[in-house]
Amino acid sequence: MNPTDQLPRVFQANADRFYLRVIVATLDQLPVHGALIMGEAKTFEEFADSCAAQVDNYTTNEAIKAFALTLDGMFERQLKRWATGHGVMAEKWDALLKECAQIGSLDLAANEIADDLVEMHLVANVVRHGDGRSCHELQARAPSFWDDSSRNYYDLVPGPAPRSDELRMKPNDLRRYARAVFRFWGHVDPLPHAALDPLY
Repeated sequence: MNPTDQLPRVFQANADRFYLRVIVATLDQLPVHGALIMGEAKTFEEFADSCAAQVDNYTTNEAIKAFALTLDGMFERQLKRWATGHGVMAEKWDALLKECAQIGSLDLAANEIADDLVEMHLVANVVRHGDGRSCHELQARAPSFWDDSSRNYYDLVPGPAPRSDELRMKPNDLRRYARAVFRFWGHVDPLPHAALDPLY
């Protein structure tokens, strides 16, 4: 058996374990509050509870963004290792994804995997670099990340915030990304009994 053929299954298992054992386990411990109360508080306790809720929601949002960055970094390293194992070199992420899909005879569009993987990579770039091309592209692709109608988020850093710092995500976004990574490796897995869909 060619050791390279085992990589998709190992990559899938590693990403799956990271999502379930680290991301889900951590987010389950972080409280999330609904609409935040703004304005003058009637009591000190109300003021303190409001401040705690703002910090909780801000911290959870930062954790989600950090996990998106980590999951994207893991997936990119996996792609590079698998491509190298097949003698393929690609410098840019988009080209690397397409090359790896081609190696595995995977139609990314037909399997509805590409959109979530591309979005995950854009989020990672925005988290890593801030405002710029990726931020503009992500805003056009996923404007809901900047929707403030829920009023459940308040930026805790003083002064005007760059657009990239106002990126707001939910745990379900990480679930979509983890599912896309799982499905990608399942669909390119050449070994028998490949797992095509996760249980989450």
